[in-house]
Amino acid sequence: MLEALGYEVIQTPLRARERSHRHGIPISEQVAHTLRGKIESAQRECSVPLVIVADTLVEDPDDNLNPMGQPGNRQEALSMLLRLSGRNHRVWSGTAVIQGETVQSWISSATVSIESLADEELEALIVSDSWRGKAGGYDLAGAMGQFAQIVDGEEETVLGFSPEIFPYLKSIIP
Repeated sequence: MLEALGYEVIQTPLRARERSHRHGIPISEQVAHTLRGKIESAQRECSVPLVIVADTLVEDPDDNLNPMGQPGNRQEALSMLLRLSGRNHRVWSGTAVIQGETVQSWISSATVSIESLADEELEALIVSDSWRGKAGGYDLAGAMGQFAQIVDGEEETVLGFSPEIFPYLKSIIP
């Protein structure tokens, strides 16, 4: 997404282990907690002038205190997609820009509606592996895009960035 806007992006995973997500805490707070951990790790590990870190969680439509992070296998991905099929849910993304000691961060949410998925569609989504590394087991910009619609909020949020990052980047990068 950033490359499409003309930014040169170098992706490097942080070495520090990501903070785990827990049931019983508002999803927005969990995203903020994980984002703080990523900010701290990036400040220790990265020496480039500008670093962006982000975290995204899907809120379980059956329990708004249950985070749906990245599935670890096909069975977990299928379970998540079955819970989301034919329903609306919220997606929470936190994004931070780090420039030396200066940190600017945002948390945003969007509501997504996923149409009822037939068995063949579920199978195709799982086989496509588009769920790998994606909160809630789906990628709006990938295979799930044909079945999902944003009801409220911004597409950038569902894709993993708080929308406020883009005007901020334009204001600090010539």
